[in-house]
Amino acid sequence: MSYRVWAIRAGGESEADPLFIENGLLAVSFLSVNRDVSALPAQRAAFKAAFAEDCGQKASAIPIQAGQLFRFVHEMKIGDRVVYPRKIDRTLLWGEISTPYLYDRSTNPDFPHRRGVRWLKSLARDEFSQGALYELGATLTIFEIRNFISEFVRRFEPPAGAGESASALVEDDTQAVVARDIVETTRDFISKKLKTELKGASIEPFVADLFRAMGYNAHATRASHDDGVDVIAHRDELGIEPPILKIQVKAHGGNIGADLVKSFYAMIHERDVGIYITTGGYTASAREFARAKANLKLIDGAEFVGLVEKYYDGLDARFRKLIPLKRLLVPDFEQVE
Repeated sequence: MSYRVWAIRAGGESEADPLFIENGLLAVSFLSVNRDVSALPAQRAAFKAAFAEDCGQKASAIPIQAGQLFRFVHEMKIGDRVVYPRKIDRTLLWGEISTPYLYDRSTNPDFPHRRGVRWLKSLARDEFSQGALYELGATLTIFEIRNFISEFVRRFEPPAGAGESASALVEDDTQAVVARDIVETTRDFISKKLKTELKGASIEPFVADLFRAMGYNAHATRASHDDGVDVIAHRDELGIEPPILKIQVKAHGGNIGADLVKSFYAMIHERDVGIYITTGGYTASAREFARAKANLKLIDGAEFVGLVEKYYDGLDARFRKLIPLKRLLVPDFEQVE
């Protein structure tokens, strides 16, 4: 196969779809660089510098956006294939790139970076495996298809005399893998946000809010300088009925050792419950110590993420903004199996 296969989107709300379908153009926005970029040196650094000129651009977004536009201009070649996931009718369009890059603000100036395309075939999304569709679900505007390239080529351009390949609807062993991958990707996202957006003292009010979502009266103790205990939680309104939950939180990448756990437990009264939460893990000796204490609970990073998932809807809006999630229904293959 002498060509590469790319995927491209027509904007968040399919704004560029008429350009794609009626004008035979691939068109992308990237208005942070609203000029003809063909004059820039064919180097990623030059594209990054062009994006950096926009003062309103987030620094973290510059390499991603600059890399996409660079690929659109310089890495896409005439003759390469492109897949366009069309939201309007839930089809996949297969095309051949037919022109070099051009800058054109006519007919929809919000999508000025363009290339010509010759559409070759359209197929329903149902014709493809769940894995192939999942690869198309990347959040980028432009990206190269790698994992399921053979499936796309086989479906859109079957060898002469081979006839149409069997429909992916008959059997699709990628469905369970994709469903599990979505779950794991979500958990990875939550874990990363906990470690980056809620570092240090900011994680304590988050944990207090998480326990409120779980049905407790809870508050962070930093203002009262309650050394060693970061959050207090209780069921009754006055906070006098046992058990009182005393919680310590560590945004920690490694494993918490037994000495730290023992030091925390020394502050826990017999009628209280101590809860140690970390974004990392615990050593074997720390877990062994906790198993011997009926009123001590260790929550590691994985369990912490699980609690955030379970009680996410009850979190305060400011924390849901820091960890933005959307509820999705995915197949439960544990039930099927």
